[in-house]
Order: sequence, then C-alpha cells, then structure tokens
Amino acid sequence: MDKETPMSFEYPRIPDYRGREGTGTQAVDWEERINMERLRAYRLRRTKDEMVRRQVGALLLLNEWNIRYATSTWTAYWTAHSSGLRYALLPASLDAPILYEQGEIGYHTRQIAPWVAKVKVAIGGAGWIGRTMGVEAHAMQRNKMVQQIADDVRDAGMGKELLAVDTWDLGLVEGLQREGLRVSPIGSDVMLEARKIKNPDEVECLRICTSIGDAIFGEVARAIRPGVKESELAGLAHHVAYKLGARVYSGIGSVASGAFAWPNPRDESDRMIRPRDLVYMDVYNVDYLGYKICYYRTFSCGKASQQAKDDYRRALDWLYGAMQIVRPGVTTREVAEKWPPGPQIWGDILVRHEDQTAGSNWGHGIGLTLYEPPIIWRAVSLEHPMVIEEGMTFALETQHGTPGSHGVRIEEMLHVTKSGVEILSKWPIDEITEVPLV
Repeated sequence: MDKETPMSFEYPRIPDYRGREGTGTQAVDWEERINMERLRAYRLRRTKDEMVRRQVGALLLLNEWNIRYATSTWTAYWTAHSSGLRYALLPASLDAPILYEQGEIGYHTRQIAPWVAKVKVAIGGAGWIGRTMGVEAHAMQRNKMVQQIADDVRDAGMGKELLAVDTWDLGLVEGLQREGLRVSPIGSDVMLEARKIKNPDEVECLRICTSIGDAIFGEVARAIRPGVKESELAGLAHHVAYKLGARVYSGIGSVASGAFAWPNPRDESDRMIRPRDLVYMDVYNVDYLGYKICYYRTFSCGKASQQAKDDYRRALDWLYGAMQIVRPGVTTREVAEKWPPGPQIWGDILVRHEDQTAGSNWGHGIGLTLYEPPIIWRAVSLEHPMVIEEGMTFALETQHGTPGSHGVRIEEMLHVTKSGVEILSKWPIDEITEVPLV
C-alpha cells in the first residue's frame, strides 16, 4: 500500500457528524444543511412502500399533514385540519401525487412545486367546509368531487384496486362506492406508519425547531417577574418563534403558574405571577418546515421552596428513569413501567383511573403533527405495547405537584439512535430554573 502523504490525504465523511446541528434556519450555498430534494424523495418513498405493504392501489388524502408529507406542498394554516379545501391523490401507478389545490393558489403551486404530477382544482365537497354549505350545495359539490377522483383513479389505470382514504367522510365514501371503487379507511394507518421513522433531514428540522424552543425559554426566563401575566409570556413565545423563522399552529399553550398549575390546566390565562410562584411552560406546536416540537420547562419567580424542589426531583427521576432504557427493540410497556400508577401518586387530585392521566406521565411521537407513533402511557402500553425503532422521534413528559401550592412539569425531545437516544431539547433540566426577583 502506498504511504499516505499530505498531498494524497482525503478527509472521510463522518456518518454521525453534527457540528452544524440546529444552528441555521436558511439555505446557503456553502453548506448542505437540510437536503430538500432528499427529504421530499424519502417521504414519498415511505408512503409508496407502505401502500405496497398494505396492498393499496391509490391513496386519497384530506388530512393536511398527510398531504404535506406526501406532496411536500403547503398553504395557510386555516386550510387545516381535514377541511376539504385541498386534497391529494397518490395512485400506485404514478411516480408522483396529484394535488387538488384550493382556489387560485394552484396558480402558484404549479410553478413552485414541479415535483407533483399534476395540480388541479380542489372541489370543496368534503370535510368541514362542505358541511357548511347547506344540504343541497354540499351534495352538488360532493358529487363533483367524487366524479373528479373517480376519473383520475381510472385515468391512472386503476381498476378494482383498493382506494384508501385518511379521513372517513361518509358522503364521500358512499359516492366513491357508487362509482364502483373499493374504498377503505386505512389511509390514516398507512400515513402514520410511513411517517413514524424520520430521515436525517426530518431530524434536522426538529433540531432547528428545538433550538428555537431553547431561545423561547431564554426570553421567557428574562421576562418572568411579579406582575407579568401568563398570557404575556405566551405572546412573547409567539414573537420569538416568528422572529427566528418558525411558525405556530393552534397556539403555544400550557403556561401555568402558582396554585393553579396543579392539577395541570394546560392553557394560559391572564393570571399575574407573584413572588415565589412556580411557572411552567410548553413550547408545543412551534414548528419549523412543519415539524413540531413539544417540551416543558419549570421556572420559579425568585427562590423555589423545598417542597417544590422535592416534587421536581420526583418528576425528574420519573423522566430520566424512563429515558435511560429507551433504545431500539425496547417496548413502550417497558418504558411505561418506569412510572408509578397514576392513582397511587395523584390521589390528592382525585385521580382514580389511569384514563385520567392522559397527557400526564407519558410519551408521544412527534413530527409534522404533535402526536404520532408511538404513544407511551400506562393506560394502553402495559397491555398493548409498541416496539421502539431507530429513527423514531418522540417526547417524554412527567409532572407532579402539591395542591394549593404549585405544580412542576418537564419534558425532553428524543431522537432514537442505534444505541440509545439523542436529546434534542437543550434548556437545563437538572433543577428548577430560578429567576431572581431583582
């Protein structure tokens, strides 16, 4: 073998290189950052592979997040969720989906999204927009939409193959069946399965968004003081998100303080924060390129009490006790077993059944939507576990409190790697963030 010289040396590619993770929100010509072409190709391939696995001949998508995943197109948030204002059809015989765009937006979409097969007019005949038209108008529009879909399915060479829909609109389904199409409700299952494993570009979207979440907490920490309102902190979070290139779907919520924070109200109010109040906040539904984040942190306006610190330590132990076992092949039952039964620990807030603990000590997959596979929750995971897989991204969250005094809540965003997890959320979590009164 020839001896290596400085002239012949070449730097190798480092598979797990993360030197630039979560730092830039714009494309530049001197760094790859997010490879949009690769992202689009991966999502379409995942969708089509799942169609093949489930023997689906064509997929009709009305859910906005599924449309975005399969078509890599987007319009304003008011078109969501399952409005019927836009939809997409992906026949197995085509290399790319057909997009049906709302109003005149299609004029632009056809020019800026050359990767879709066709851009056609969306007939507003399904979803909530159809039902607002009145009975006769709804029937007329729905019939037009049915004819449009049936014609395009046949033009794609599809005959008796299964047409899967992701939103079960009974009138639409009946119309498609009258056209001789075999319709199935498994479209949502197809899409959830396709979306559950993220590629490096999706994970980088989440890294960038959690970086923005870190910045939100920084601004919130600087703003906490006696007299500031919970709603002001929520407004500040919106400001930081948009300033840094993120968007917010359905509001940043769960700003809670003082005694009202336990049990968790999961929304903010105009309550004024007082000295020694605990304040927790979730930056959920902040998104970057559609990819959402969800993670809590707990702050104190001045010094936290010892009882508050003790409650926080219990929640932290529950969280990290679960996190330390997460790796590919572990089941959601094994993770959920790390948490004590809800009625055992929360009888003081009248928890008698595990169904009352939805959203409490639990985990949820996260991506284009706030909830994707897997769900980790004692109420379901103990009897019906799911297997954790490499490439999943999800959040784990725990909480505790003392009625009439305070509540604490914390959460981490995780990316499942070959050997364990990458923690995407970076705001310090070892203890309550105490904000000095002066």
